Amino acid sequence: MKPMTDQNAMRDDIAFMRTLAEAGRTGPMAGGSILVVAGGIYAACSVASWSGITYRLNWDGFFPLVWFGGTLLFLVILFLMKRRLPRNSGAARSAGVVWQGVGWATFAIVISLMMISARANAWVVMAALPSVILALYGAAWFVGAVLTAVRWLYLVAFGAFIMAAVNAWFVTAPATLYLVYAASLIGLLSLPGLIIMRQARKAA
Repeated sequence: MKPMTDQNAMRDDIAFMRTLAEAGRTGPMAGGSILVVAGGIYAACSVASWSGITYRLNWDGFFPLVWFGGTLLFLVILFLMKRRLPRNSGAARSAGVVWQGVGWATFAIVISLMMISARANAWVVMAALPSVILALYGAAWFVGAVLTAVRWLYLVAFGAFIMAAVNAWFVTAPATLYLVYAASLIGLLSLPGLIIMRQARKAA
């Protein structure tokens, strides 16, 4: 009976993925405004971090204030914006599931790396975050491209993967790393979000 059970489970998984893909192709994508805001806020945090290093503003608590403050601001704006987003679009639901998963994964990774850094007394570990986050964004864009059949999203996805490696290259130059990360967020989060917003308005 086990092979039959496995076959049924596989058929259910395939049916679920087919349903999700078909839903993703109905209606315009939504949530572009959230991506624009997220990219803008965290790019500003990156620029602030660059300023802290360049102008020696990195007093105790400077970086936590910048990044946790930026996250709090984003969460407040996200709460307000989500109430205005359409809920009946298959594409909106599909994209929402993907990006929610990325958000929770990012949160878990940030907390885990902070714990590793604190226990090992090696805060340089946190320099891996830009590369890890960009890789997660690339995965989200790739899934979005598959679900919606929007080809230009593949370019954004692989752009995110490439920039993850570029950010890793600058790990020994923190000030430059923050500027590169800020540019990555604008180009791979805010700009695609803006395009999605415009497409959604045209389809409305």
